[in-house]
This record gives sequence, structure tokens and C-alpha cells, in this order.
Amino acid sequence: MLRPATLSEYSRLYIDVFSIAASLSQSEELFRWAAESGIDAVFVVDAWHESHIPLARRHLEHCRRYGLECRLSEQKPAEIYAVELCESECGSGCAVVTRHYDAVLHASNCAVLLFQGGRFWLATEA
Repeated sequence: MLRPATLSEYSRLYIDVFSIAASLSQSEELFRWAAESGIDAVFVVDAWHESHIPLARRHLEHCRRYGLECRLSEQKPAEIYAVELCESECGSGCAVVTRHYDAVLHASNCAVLLFQGGRFWLATEA
């Protein structure tokens, strides 16, 4: 089930970078927006397959340029690692931001916000 949500409802966000950046015309928009808005966020970057490495390097450079916290997901998809980080570091009051519904299946204490149609939706397992 989905209901409209806003990012301001959450104290910290764990952002699945590849997923969200792929929906933008320029991936740097994501990082610039985060730096300008001052949100508390962790950017989780896929690096679990060698094909991810060139794009992961670019995303890490954006994180460095804008002074944002980034983590590499070297063993599993970023949306799953983001849930694990959210659950272990923050818990309720925090959210994972992704376009992948499978994050919902792994979350128990963290909210999962799906980015669809230019909006954020709180997803719950039905």
C-alpha cells in the first residue's frame, strides 16, 4: 500500500543513489539538492558488481564535492544495504528512499519511501 509522504517527516534519510539518480535528467541534481536543503542523509551507492564501479566513482565524487555522507554497498543491492543501515543506525523516525519495492520487504523499523511520478510515497507491506 502507498500513501503520499514528505521527506520532512523523517529525521534521517538513507538514499539508494543509483535508483533515485537514474530517474533524474542529471544525477548531480540529487547531490546539489541535498547539500542546498541541508537534509540529514546517507547516500548508499551500489558497488557490488564491477559494472557499477565507473558510476559509483562519479557518485562518490559528487558526495565529496558537496560534503555529503556516502557508503558503498559492496555485497548487496544498495536498497537492501540502505535498509540495514537505517535499521541499525537509526530505526523509527528514519526512512529509506528508493524506487525498489523489495526494500519494503526487508524493513521492520524504518519507513520506506518510494519515489514514483516525481513524488514520494510511504510504502507498507500489504
